[in-house]
Amino acid sequence: MTQPLFLVDPTAARFELTDLAAAQLPVTDLSAHRGDGIFETVLVSMGEDGAVVVNRERHFTRFRGSASALELPEPDQELWDRVIDRLIAEVAADDPGIVEFGIRYAMSRGEQDEDGRFRPRGWAFPVPVDDHIRSARVHGVTAVSLDRGFDAYIGSKAPWLLIGAKTLSYAVNQAAGRYAAAHKADEALFVSHDGIVLEGPTANLIIRRGDRLLTPDPEAGLLSGTTQQLIFDHAQELGLTADYADLRLDDVKTADGAWFVSSMRTAVALSELDGNAIAVDEELTAKFQSIVRAG
Repeated sequence: MTQPLFLVDPTAARFELTDLAAAQLPVTDLSAHRGDGIFETVLVSMGEDGAVVVNRERHFTRFRGSASALELPEPDQELWDRVIDRLIAEVAADDPGIVEFGIRYAMSRGEQDEDGRFRPRGWAFPVPVDDHIRSARVHGVTAVSLDRGFDAYIGSKAPWLLIGAKTLSYAVNQAAGRYAAAHKADEALFVSHDGIVLEGPTANLIIRRGDRLLTPDPEAGLLSGTTQQLIFDHAQELGLTADYADLRLDDVKTADGAWFVSSMRTAVALSELDGNAIAVDEELTAKFQSIVRAG
């Protein structure tokens, strides 16, 4: 895959192509040492009719909501759409046979000038669908549950925790992944301190009980999932109902199927939680993956 990078000036509503491998970000940018910014990652599916940016509108709606939560300037959708389209064109020109890839786009608060003002900085670049992702789609994943450290539904009492915002502050998420790996699991599953199942570090959870799909309520303390919403949109076509619910660990362990869903992985079966085997529905997994790829 080619390594283009578009640097975005949200204030001037312009962007320029440069090299992802070259140094671009000043260390004084607040994203570099505070994680003070927002991002999204979209899956691009290439077909005979061109590129499909999966959940494009939902991702940007969340991007805009994250900006509002951090009190960043409202992103210009027309500008960011042009950035994404140009990036797709660059990747497709470099590799006409490419089937799918991701695009990560971000906006930082930027740097503070002598007068205390900030000038936001943005960027976008392609990310590959690597072998780890492809393997998880086929073979599923295992997980260990981890205490998230706060009670469910705390976000309404403590909006400064930015629970519903997709920020660049992912140190905790990365640490959870390393902890899971050290304990012989592929993923972590966050649980509130009072026992409500939340999400994975980079994925939402869906379970099936009979003909019902269930997922944790975003208000409980997790990021609202674009992929989860897309799958729920198609639940009726699959002969299923879909709803939000407060789930406990036993609900997941005894489910008729469980999945981690995210933009890049689409839907991967959760086959084991805390050493307990979970039923795997391979047919439904394949249907979920097809729904997501179709966008």
